[in-house]
Amino acid sequence: MKIKFWLLFSLLGSSLFIAQAQQGTIINSILEGQVTDKSNNAPLEGVSIVIKGTTNQILTNSKGQFILRTGQKLPYTLLVTIVGYKSTEIKVDGSPVKIELEQDVQSLSDIVVVGYGTQKRKDLTGSVSSISAKDFNKGSNVSVDNLIAGRAAGVQVTQSSSEPGAGVSIRIRGANSINASNEPLYVIDGFPIDNSNRTPTSAVVTESAPRNPLNSLNPSDIASVEILKDASATAIYGSRGANGVILITTKRGKRGRLSVEYNVSGAVQEVAKKIPVLSTSQYISLLNDLKAAQGLAPEFTDEDIAAIGKGVNWQDEIFRKGYTQNHQLSFSGGQDKFTYYASLNYLDQTGIVISSGIKRYTGRVNLNYTDAKFKFGINLNTAKINDDYVPNGVSINEGAGIVNAAIFQDPTLGIYDKNTGKYAQTNLVNLENPLGLAYGVSDYAVTSRTFGNAFLEYFIIPEFSVKINGGTDIQSSRRDTYLGRNTRKGNNANGIASVQTTNSNNALLELTARYAKTFSNHSLEVLGGYTWQNFDWNTLNSSAQNFTTDAFGTDNMAAGSSSTFTINTYKSRNQLQSLLGRINYTFNDKYLLTANFRADGSSRFGADNKYGYFPSLALGWHVNRENFFRNVRTISTLKLRASYGSTGNQEIGNYRSLVLLGTQGQAVFGNAAEVGISTTQLANPNLKWETTNQFDAGVDFGLLDDRITGSIDYFNKNTKDLLLELPVPTTTGFATTLTNIGSMNNRGFEFTVNTVNLRGKFNWTTSANLSVVRNKVTGIGGLPDILQGSAGFFNSFSILKVGQPLNSFYGYEVVGVLQKDEQYTPQPLSAPGDLKFLDANDDKTISASDRKILGSPFPDFTYGINNSLGYGRFNLSFFWQGVKGGKILNLNISESENPISFRRNRLSRSYTDRWTETNPTNENPSGLSPAFAYVDASGTINSRAVQSASFLRLKNISLSYDIPANRVFQSAQVYFVAQNLVTFSNYFGFDPEVTAFGTSNVRVDYNAYPLSKIYTLGLNVKF
Repeated sequence: MKIKFWLLFSLLGSSLFIAQAQQGTIINSILEGQVTDKSNNAPLEGVSIVIKGTTNQILTNSKGQFILRTGQKLPYTLLVTIVGYKSTEIKVDGSPVKIELEQDVQSLSDIVVVGYGTQKRKDLTGSVSSISAKDFNKGSNVSVDNLIAGRAAGVQVTQSSSEPGAGVSIRIRGANSINASNEPLYVIDGFPIDNSNRTPTSAVVTESAPRNPLNSLNPSDIASVEILKDASATAIYGSRGANGVILITTKRGKRGRLSVEYNVSGAVQEVAKKIPVLSTSQYISLLNDLKAAQGLAPEFTDEDIAAIGKGVNWQDEIFRKGYTQNHQLSFSGGQDKFTYYASLNYLDQTGIVISSGIKRYTGRVNLNYTDAKFKFGINLNTAKINDDYVPNGVSINEGAGIVNAAIFQDPTLGIYDKNTGKYAQTNLVNLENPLGLAYGVSDYAVTSRTFGNAFLEYFIIPEFSVKINGGTDIQSSRRDTYLGRNTRKGNNANGIASVQTTNSNNALLELTARYAKTFSNHSLEVLGGYTWQNFDWNTLNSSAQNFTTDAFGTDNMAAGSSSTFTINTYKSRNQLQSLLGRINYTFNDKYLLTANFRADGSSRFGADNKYGYFPSLALGWHVNRENFFRNVRTISTLKLRASYGSTGNQEIGNYRSLVLLGTQGQAVFGNAAEVGISTTQLANPNLKWETTNQFDAGVDFGLLDDRITGSIDYFNKNTKDLLLELPVPTTTGFATTLTNIGSMNNRGFEFTVNTVNLRGKFNWTTSANLSVVRNKVTGIGGLPDILQGSAGFFNSFSILKVGQPLNSFYGYEVVGVLQKDEQYTPQPLSAPGDLKFLDANDDKTISASDRKILGSPFPDFTYGINNSLGYGRFNLSFFWQGVKGGKILNLNISESENPISFRRNRLSRSYTDRWTETNPTNENPSGLSPAFAYVDASGTINSRAVQSASFLRLKNISLSYDIPANRVFQSAQVYFVAQNLVTFSNYFGFDPEVTAFGTSNVRVDYNAYPLSKIYTLGLNVKF
């Protein structure tokens, strides 16, 4: 700690010395003047006035006035600059002088938010994608993530579910970790938030689809999103920068009178695609044929068939049109020194699956004050979210949830029991009645969250300032779940009630100092600081069963049997403290250097590795500003840049380096039962960071006076010290312990281009991006290949293998269907119509050793193309998003071809053209023998279920019309947006982008909540 304070003290002392030296300038003459806005004659505060060729500088006061005392003789030239206005040079020969500045909209867009500050885009040496509000995806977007999907190269945003409030997976330049998080760090207005998925999910049994941690942030409040990708940009965040950093900047007020804006929209949603399953008649025919092939009596008699009628299409019963209403009211304005922005938002969305929805209420206040000496700001966001969950999950039978039941439930089962009038149930299938499950389970959560920060910056001299930034993020949630006695699962226990409450608090304190100076051909900025962040979390879970009535639900858990009542509590804490520094240096406005350093200390790691050190260095060169390049008229911008640095990943959970104790059974001593306590985790004092070293080389270019702009990047990331479970001697009482032994590589290219195709009354612009990422595991500490992945009765469907992509799919390769009179030696017991598996090791026997890699979850490349056309007051834009290559594991196919029970429905894909003696196809098996009947249970994972995840989607199309202003309003716009309108894909499931495992690396479609098409009509009015 002493070292940290001496570093800060030395930085402060050096800066004060500089200040005193400058204040000692000889005063021989005085120049007075005022700077105003040319458009409205308003005085401008904080304008920099510099005598050209000298270091003499002063800032204007709140009235736009300045008094410059200098030894320079008149006349001389003043350099006048301030952000948001065009810089100007003016020759003066006496006092007073009046200077008018013209607003520069382009200069504002040239300012990019980076870690702990801002930079001019032209001075960036790192790889940063900047997306402003005008480039966001339009339409009904509940979360910030969806605003940027497909808009940035190297950033894969996967909308894994259309469930209201569901999580979104973001991968920036691939996946870096096996067991730790691969999600980026989110920083909102300078406040790093906890983006762990601790809010409740909709899973019945397995917490598989986490909620989105950004749901409490209103997308309409967002001004811009910056995505930091290389080490030059992310090293300033040290141990949390390995997966990239997403900087979210909310809207600010502008100088001028009060402006009120109201945005209202309504949306209709519908399921984009349903799973083709057997119709009732096809189902009856198949089951009777299968029985006949085995010499058995038919499953359905003619009388049964007549009584069944048309049966039930369960997907039609659970899918519906969803409706969304969104109301946004904002206020903004300000004076010379003070600006404000405030907003209120109400969102109400019903899901496309019955009994699912979300309601959100948010409020935001942003206040900013600036004068010559101080900058002060407050950013405050509060939200309340009501979630209505539909039971869903990745388990089996009753625990599989509503989507699984809708796909595989017996279509001959009526919706209602004719005798009781209640929802019909059957023991022949071991699945819930989808409607009975949806309406028989009450599952609600209420989440309240308030987060924000306040900062104060003091300018000791114009070039040097100190800043304090403090923030807090307070969140509480309660989830009440009751499984009624009319559901199969609830009936087994006479009703099941559970209540989960969670509270968390994230506190932040930052102290930074900044020195910025331009002199002669040199520009220098130095940043140094100390940060501290604390995370507290606690939860309480209680449950009860065996209720005499469903009337109480979770309101009176004492109504359940006391012998079934359980309660569990848990709390945790982790802390980070850090020293950070950055130097930005520019010479002759051509040569750029950026150096970053951060030292992080984390309570999560072992006693021998509490601190990690993360440096980076980047260089840039404006080639087009060289004399030898001046005659190259076509190329208006050409900047080369390169960077190398280290970042870390500390998202492993708390207390993983310590010995942990837990309860273990009971023992009776005397007449009392005592709870046992035992060790549940071994200590590892050497546990440390996962570290990523990244090299990046890039080119930023502009052609034809920047009508064509873009960038090309190559990156190579090597991650070491990956956390894996290492086997330990059985004498320890444990099988494994978490150890840093793995390594991985991600490398690839990124390409972005923006073009202005037409200007004038009719305008047309295009933006496009392309990303190529190659991932491979480079080391697992000498361990044998590691199998991972589990859902339902499916296990070990992905593999960690050196030289292969992370979580590659693993199983048997199908080479055809056994034909009549065909002899296939590796499967001597197989019958005609059975699947044939590849004898990969050529040992003439099909066994587990014949399993092989069936594909990678990583795409070959991703891309996005947006076109925007304007004519008069009309604007039309359409955005295409695409993924080429990569695989997804469709476990719905595996379950269909290996049914748990005979009476379950099947996917039509495998059975409408199945093998029979009269239809000897080589594509689909007969359906008589499941795959695991002639290998083992892992035979259910084969190449038939591993499918292409390629797609091309019309992600967003919007049409707007600007209504002419009048005395009532300043501006108004009516707009229509269609989302996910068309998808071109050969994938058989709901959608190649969905996944049952939320933010996991494993791409699996199993009981996933399907994608929806969304149609939005809205009106925006500004008063």
